[in-house]
Amino acid sequence: MDKRALFFEDGNFAFPLFVKSIASVPEDYRDCYNSDPAGDYKLKDLYWNELRLPFEREYEKLEREMSDLKAKHEKDVVAEKQARKQDKIDSTLHSACKGAGIPDGLMEGAIAILTAKATFEVDESYEFGGGVVIANSGGHLNSVEGLVENFLDSDEGAGFRGKRRAAPSDGYFTALLSGMKERR
Repeated sequence: MDKRALFFEDGNFAFPLFVKSIASVPEDYRDCYNSDPAGDYKLKDLYWNELRLPFEREYEKLEREMSDLKAKHEKDVVAEKQARKQDKIDSTLHSACKGAGIPDGLMEGAIAILTAKATFEVDESYEFGGGVVIANSGGHLNSVEGLVENFLDSDEGAGFRGKRRAAPSDGYFTALLSGMKERR
């Protein structure tokens, strides 16, 4: 809002404190102004206090509230983004531990140890799935799955190992063996 504007956007007279020419003021409101020694016309104090000052105070209050709302919104956006990142990290850790065979009863303990040993970042450059979680342990970047496997292979992770599984295979060697066992 321009405090020197003669009219509001809705067309009503704005009662500015000073006007350059009395001719620019509508005839009904010319009595509200006194001539000023500087050559301008000044709104009489009575009208200023009754008409314009409450409006300006309300306007300043609304501007303060608007700036407070903008700051709160920015703060909320940052908090929401951080919460989404933390959710992504937690779900990735949980699924990596589950995939590695850590029993459900021990999963929270394994996650707590892994969280203490490494820091996690979400790389937002991958759009699919909302980003990729990268673990940084001792200056070495690793996937979360790799971090969990390294943890389970260490002495510290021995207690968290689930049942041993057979090494994964694509069935090629199994097919060879079964072919060798067939009668000729």
